[in-house]
Amino acid sequence: MRSILIVEDDSRIREILKRWLTAAGYETAEAGDAETALDMLQTGASDVVLCDVTMPGRGGLWLVERAREAFPAVAMVLATGIDNVHPSISLGGNVVDYLIKPFERAAVLTAVGLARAWIDARPAAGAGGSDKDALSEWLQGGRAQPPEGK
Repeated sequence: MRSILIVEDDSRIREILKRWLTAAGYETAEAGDAETALDMLQTGASDVVLCDVTMPGRGGLWLVERAREAFPAVAMVLATGIDNVHPSISLGGNVVDYLIKPFERAAVLTAVGLARAWIDARPAAGAGGSDKDALSEWLQGGRAQPPEGK
């Protein structure tokens, strides 16, 4: 599957991300808030979530916690407009990559490529351990490079 769930409260940013990802060959789904996104994940239609950290109501970190528990095979990428938050605060073994807004198309595609690489590497890394351990090991160790152009 090559489906990305875009979780962003700003419809203009969602539209830009949708155009970039669709042009790169991905299917996209959209949610304007974290709770809707969590409901959408129940369908199993997306394998990567690209989520804003700060949204009205529940934010991206809330979604990461819930998604990691219920859907450990889903790769999570966070995006934020706050550039003074160190990625280690949110990465902590639960997020594949972290984007700072305003982001460029290449950065988004690289982050999604890393998420796809984690998904592809997950069965081998996850053998004999938990999914969270596999993600942490992958993040700290030999991250696969994203495919060319993705």
